[in-house]
Amino acid sequence: MPQGTIVLFNKSDCVGIIADEHGERLPFSGMETQTTDVGQQVVFDVHGAKATNVTALR
Repeated sequence: MPQGTIVLFNKSDCVGIIADEHGERLPFSGMETQTTDVGQQVVFDVHGAKATNVTALR
């Protein structure tokens, strides 16, 4: 699973952006995540051009 950081989350739209280890940005939905905290380190799966199954690193 790739690692990254949540760099943006819009609560009104329930969508956000994750920057992966290489700086590439991937959109994600707040419905497919365990965290939406900006700055949170996460692991995730990639489906197409979208991050899914976003889980916070502890």
